Amino acid sequence: MRALPRLRQDYRERVKRILLSPKWLAGHLFVLAAVLVMLRLGLWQWHRSQSSSGGIQNYAYAFQWPCFAVFAIMLWVKTIRIELLGADDAEAQEGTSRFAAKPLPEPDIRKGPGVRVGITTAAYEPDEDDAEVAAYNAYLARLNARAKRA
Repeated sequence: MRALPRLRQDYRERVKRILLSPKWLAGHLFVLAAVLVMLRLGLWQWHRSQSSSGGIQNYAYAFQWPCFAVFAIMLWVKTIRIELLGADDAEAQEGTSRFAAKPLPEPDIRKGPGVRVGITTAAYEPDEDDAEVAAYNAYLARLNARAKRA
């Protein structure tokens, strides 16, 4: 029975130590200011959409800015929860930790000349009677001879 008040006391101390520190107070003020700015931008877009030069895009922005504000609040609350619960408790609550993931296996890379992508195929053997391939090979031979002369 006496363990429960001690846990509450530890939690209160952790809340005071973490959330009321100068760094966290600055974070609270920043998030509050950001939310207020986003709500004001949404209101501005709403008024803009009501004007004669407004349009559907302004209505969309009027809806978008409050969504950004809600996202900022949700992100800040999640950050606070993770900080208050601690790393071990947050991982247990979420199910898995992104930091406890197994590393990927080392790829099988064979060092050697040329580019290898892990696919082996037989060498291409062109047909001897293909006129198009013969004309292209003759063209390449002329280019190679011209390059050697230069």
